[in-house]
Amino acid sequence: MAFRVAARTILELGAELISSDATALYELIKNAYDARSKRATIAITTVFKYSHLRDTLRRIEQAQKTVARQGADAAVLADRILQDVLSKIDESAPEHVRQEFIARVSQQSGLLSLAEALKAAFDDLNTIAVIDTGRGMTLKLLDEVFLTIGTRSRLDPSDDGRAFVGGKGLGRLSTMRLGDHLTVETSTRGERHWNVLQIDWRAFTHESAVSLDKVTVQPRQGDLKTDATVSGTTLCINALKADWDWDRVKRLTDNYFDRLFDPFHGYVRYPLVIEVNGRRIPIPTFAREVFAAAFARGSIRYDIDPVEGPGLTFDIEYLSYDRRKTEFWSREDILGVTSKDDVSVAAMESLGPFKADFHWFNRQKIKGIDGVGDRNKIRDTVNQWANGLMMYRDGFRVNPYGNPDDDWLGIDSRALSSSGYKVNRKQLIGAVYISATENPHLIDQTNREGLRTNEEKTLLVLLLRKALTENFKDFLNSVEAEARKKAHVDVQEVSNFLHSTAKKVSDDLSTLRAVVPAEKRGDVDYLQGAFQDMETRLKNSRDALVSAERQHRDLVDLAGVGLQVEIIAHELGRVTRQTLDTIAGVDRAHIPKSVAAAFDAVESQMRIMRKRLEALDPLGPNSRNRAEKFDVRGLARDIFASHSDRFARLGIEPELDLGDAGSQAYEVRAVRGMIVQVLENLIDNSIFWLRQQKRLDPTFVPKISLQIDAAASELRLTDNGPGIPRERAEEVFRPFVTFKPPNEGKGLGLYISREIAKRHAGDLYLLDNPDARGRLHTFVLSISGQ
Repeated sequence: MAFRVAARTILELGAELISSDATALYELIKNAYDARSKRATIAITTVFKYSHLRDTLRRIEQAQKTVARQGADAAVLADRILQDVLSKIDESAPEHVRQEFIARVSQQSGLLSLAEALKAAFDDLNTIAVIDTGRGMTLKLLDEVFLTIGTRSRLDPSDDGRAFVGGKGLGRLSTMRLGDHLTVETSTRGERHWNVLQIDWRAFTHESAVSLDKVTVQPRQGDLKTDATVSGTTLCINALKADWDWDRVKRLTDNYFDRLFDPFHGYVRYPLVIEVNGRRIPIPTFAREVFAAAFARGSIRYDIDPVEGPGLTFDIEYLSYDRRKTEFWSREDILGVTSKDDVSVAAMESLGPFKADFHWFNRQKIKGIDGVGDRNKIRDTVNQWANGLMMYRDGFRVNPYGNPDDDWLGIDSRALSSSGYKVNRKQLIGAVYISATENPHLIDQTNREGLRTNEEKTLLVLLLRKALTENFKDFLNSVEAEARKKAHVDVQEVSNFLHSTAKKVSDDLSTLRAVVPAEKRGDVDYLQGAFQDMETRLKNSRDALVSAERQHRDLVDLAGVGLQVEIIAHELGRVTRQTLDTIAGVDRAHIPKSVAAAFDAVESQMRIMRKRLEALDPLGPNSRNRAEKFDVRGLARDIFASHSDRFARLGIEPELDLGDAGSQAYEVRAVRGMIVQVLENLIDNSIFWLRQQKRLDPTFVPKISLQIDAAASELRLTDNGPGIPRERAEEVFRPFVTFKPPNEGKGLGLYISREIAKRHAGDLYLLDNPDARGRLHTFVLSISGQ
């Protein structure tokens, strides 16, 4: 037994699978490139529009009903319709085509015959020819390759080392989208004849009940070639299914064909000629000089090191402020980014190297560029091209990424859900660059509408999304914040300076008036009046500066409230996750001793959360966090005990070093719940990254240790996970810096913990004791509680 394939399957793989005429033509252009043609030519002949054809056939049908019902003169109605048809002929069509069309429709006097003649003339005389001068096909190849759906002929390496941009063996079916009839004329160098294949796609419609093997399509030998050295292929498509007049093709060219090939790096793009009725349509090019108006730019490089594994380098330049930053994401960082998605460690290498480049524009502040255009022209160019990142494989575009309606990286959804709408698609012009050789798992969907969803594509999206919507945006914000801080005016200092200056000038003028001759005192009085007016203006300026600083403080307070909300959300999320883990780990039948300690820890954290919430409520009592004296060793013992089941479940080996029994006591006066909060955050972070290391190496034995040094008033938490790069030792304590996925944290835990330590006259930092790879593994919490 074997599958039986219905003939209409061809329809579903061709006309119904390809979503647009532009995509269909793009597939045929790629075929020309793969055939090693030096150029592709699309020659369109249109004498009568498809929309006019449909309207005319409908009008004829209505006229036939009128004749049947009312006995109207069919010949008169037919003549009226004929005159309307003749008035709608495209005058730009070649003369011989127009004359043949006129002759074929004018010979008919009846309604039915006019309809038949009009349809036949339209099908025959409106054509799309896709012409290449590539290698062509022999009669055998035409039979065995062109007529094989899903052929592997382009999956095998090419003999010239150049990658094929097609590979599914389905591209030729896109002709079905454009028209119902196809004629293939092809030949290889050295052959004496053309090889011809004709296909009527209407044999594969849904109305056809026959199986595919019952539809006969037979290539044959065609006319004798005038030059045996000529090679190439012409696909002539008739019985078109859309309008192909100059205006429509021009719109397609301006909005689609201008970005078929990488426009940004100045490479020579694949030559493409588009003609309508012999008139060539120019294909616009992107003016790379527009990048001079960009406010920032970024460059992403993903590589696979044979020793260190995958890594991503992200170069950012905020051109308006002349600030630069280079980030490197190690394999361990990437593990964190992918922790909540279906991405294996193997996919991090099988993804293969890729790169992305982009420019960011502040459209409200765009300026003109000498030699390119004024502000409006630059802004129009940005509006036309800024739709997020496009994608190119070996120089050819992968659709639909970068289309106006395609937010494949979720940039706008992130921008709309955050403050400022800082980075959105309408501000970004750029592209991602992949290759068939380096990225074999980034495969097009059969409908050519994006990449097939798999682990490699998921990883690509996750990395690009984080780079753009988090790291790039955060860098812009931090640079702007620093600039605002430097530009901030010390109101009191300026006010005192202005007041003292004005007073000194007034005193000097009074002295001057007393010593000058009487005839000059009028001049002095004028100067004194002018300076009194200036002093009034200075007073107004002082008042304005005081008001501005007051407003600034209000904004800072408001921002503080916003940050506090973020902190509360972070803590609620963390506590909820740990509470669920604690409950999940409890043996309901036999409650272990660790439960009491676990609930103590949770209760302490929840008390802190309640007080944070009360602090935000302007109508409620602003209760204080009361400090108490307690033993740090006992607290550490309780916290580790509360995690014992969790450690066991995750295979983590804990080690608690309370110091020598005879050493001095380690008692502090502090807010107990806050210290619990710091230690819980550190333990949560360690567990998260230990789990990522386990993904990388299934034989890995995770370990976590807490050491107490009473003499130094320090707690040291160490794990054997991936660690933190030495150069990022301070950055991790900034708010919103994280390599965890969005649902795992907001990058506030370490920021909060350090603030708590400082509140208790202590500090939280990474011990500068790097391993062989330059990564740090120990957090030090110094707390004296004084």
